[in-house]
Amino acid sequence: MPRLNVVQFETSGGKVKEVFDEILQARGWIGNIHRGIANSPAVFDGFWQIHKALKRGKLSPAEVEAVRLIVSEEYGCRYCVAAHTMLGKRFGLPDGEMIALRRGTPADPKLRALAAFVRKLMAPKGTVSDRDVEEIRNAGYNDALITELVFAAALTVFTNLFNRVHDTPLDDLFPPVA
Repeated sequence: MPRLNVVQFETSGGKVKEVFDEILQARGWIGNIHRGIANSPAVFDGFWQIHKALKRGKLSPAEVEAVRLIVSEEYGCRYCVAAHTMLGKRFGLPDGEMIALRRGTPADPKLRALAAFVRKLMAPKGTVSDRDVEEIRNAGYNDALITELVFAAALTVFTNLFNRVHDTPLDDLFPPVA
């Protein structure tokens, strides 16, 4: 049961209604997380602006979802693991590869390098070394893409932390995940 107020699309107004409308148009559904974040119109708008900025980047939607899935697994966020499993599937990540991403063992070499880099980035008090940056570059990620990986991870940390506070219930359309 959510701990914070749940803002309803039908009764929202102003900036919150604008963001809800954009999310509905982009995704076709409004998630329970959105109804919680909408408690702060400024944060809700900023959250959505960051999301849209990532879409304008050069990372593929599948790579963004891979980052989000790895971070969510590391943080143990059931809501985000379920959401990014569903979205990963929508953007072409096979079920087996998503499980492998969560375990840190994807078959695809580029995704394996992405997973290793993101895990090092997310480690408590972790430091990303020169070698780590060299390895992610060798896998085909340039400085712009590395910057986008960090940006995607940071956004996902916010959603994971928010879900801890809000105790966000899973959306009905999410697939079951173990």
